[in-house]
Amino acid sequence: MKKSDTQKSESSVQPAASRFGGSIVYRYDPNPGVAYINATNLCTNRCAFCVKQFTSGLSGYDLYLEREPTTDELWEELQREIQAADSEVVWCGFGEPTTKLDLVLEVTRRIKESYPHIKVRLDTDGQAQLRYRSRSVVKELKEARVDSVSISLNAENEEKYNLLCNPLYPDAYNAVIQFARDCAKHFPTVRLSVVGGTDVDILKCRKIAEEMNCRFIVRG
Repeated sequence: MKKSDTQKSESSVQPAASRFGGSIVYRYDPNPGVAYINATNLCTNRCAFCVKQFTSGLSGYDLYLEREPTTDELWEELQREIQAADSEVVWCGFGEPTTKLDLVLEVTRRIKESYPHIKVRLDTDGQAQLRYRSRSVVKELKEARVDSVSISLNAENEEKYNLLCNPLYPDAYNAVIQFARDCAKHFPTVRLSVVGGTDVDILKCRKIAEEMNCRFIVRG
């Protein structure tokens, strides 16, 4: 997420009324029919443009969690929030979803079993294989029936990525690139993204995506 995404909605963010201190399922005004899952505050990047550097919420929801949900708690909340018109569920919140990989896998499986018409997308920093070195993360995501993956590329080279994202892991940028390559082999839709208004070379980033047969977007 980016600071400018909150400019219309910051004033409407309401105090949390949930047992988690914030919303674990939320909606984003420009995208009707999509439910977003906010499972954790944890992230190993500290991106200069991240929304949580500037506000505690988005689109009228407080997203900072005082307590993170268990798998069953998240599933219970999601079932309450799912609407008949929903077409997609997206793992995207204040933290990095894959820091809770087993939760992501299990809840995705439950979504596909209970709501087979709903697509599941993972929005990620692309560093999951660094977190789980002994596992085949892309294969596990595919087996859980994730439909598409959106990866935050954020820069055209390692130096710029480190300046913008301040990753905890060394060699994080190369891990993101490799994760994207692996995803492109297993998922029909993989999207690489960068944030507009930052000091990145958009054309070079687009070329990186195209060379891997991935879609490319500039986040607003």
